[in-house]
Amino acid sequence: MAEVPSAAPVASALVAHGVFLAGCGCYGAAAAGWTPKVMHSAYAGLGSCAALSLCALLSAGGTRWRYMVGVHVGLLLQTLLTGVFAVQSFRSFGVPEKQDRFPLFVVMTLGSAGALAAMFLLKPKKKKAATA
Repeated sequence: MAEVPSAAPVASALVAHGVFLAGCGCYGAAAAGWTPKVMHSAYAGLGSCAALSLCALLSAGGTRWRYMVGVHVGLLLQTLLTGVFAVQSFRSFGVPEKQDRFPLFVVMTLGSAGALAAMFLLKPKKKKAATA
């Protein structure tokens, strides 16, 4: 049976990214006064946190299959989130009605890109076969 890599580094990166997005989402809602019109910001942040935390739990599940699913679904989510925030940043740039959200979208894009980079750095590498 294949060895299960330590899940701590990647699980920590996934949870940290989720907490970061939850904080940004709640900040966005708070900055606009928690009105029903802007609550989607908090819901999206908390939902992203829940999804990334679920991936972290899967990666720490104790079997190689769960580890691989948790890590790779987490990478897909992080890639998707980075793209979504980059598009939102682009669409809000220079639009007066959305100018208040632009800095938050940029922070979320950069934070998501940094978390994705951390995942690639922390993900275990394939071991090279010994040459005889």
